[in-house]
Amino acid sequence: MADEIDIGSVEITPEQFAELVRSASDDQIETGMRAAGLEVVLDRIFQGMQERFVPEKATGVTTDIQWVVTDQGSEYPYNVAVKDGTCAAARGRADAPRVTLTAALVPFLRLIAGQENGVQLFMKGQLKVAGDLLFSQRVQTFFATP
Repeated sequence: MADEIDIGSVEITPEQFAELVRSASDDQIETGMRAAGLEVVLDRIFQGMQERFVPEKATGVTTDIQWVVTDQGSEYPYNVAVKDGTCAAARGRADAPRVTLTAALVPFLRLIAGQENGVQLFMKGQLKVAGDLLFSQRVQTFFATP
């Protein structure tokens, strides 16, 4: 594998992205994501969350889920709104999210790639949860893992 991940030059599927994350070192992930443009990568990931949303897993759920990805002292907030069997993700902060999930770039990407789960990251102190802790455990089930 090359010294860095290059996802900026081509459109890759969520499955290809997940495989890149699974096979890369933390340094390769950080270098590759920054080279591709972190906001571009995160926009793609959250767009993918909308596409991989499983409505049956979120039956009866109407809420905002706040994600905050951190990298080099900066925060990248994304709001994932679940309502009436739909999911919409956008940059920015929710007014009153039911839960806020905060993680550094690499743990977040490993979570999204299905390499780690939220409970493991929380127990290792790599995922911070504010708000409804029990609900936070359901969030990962709302999305098909690539």
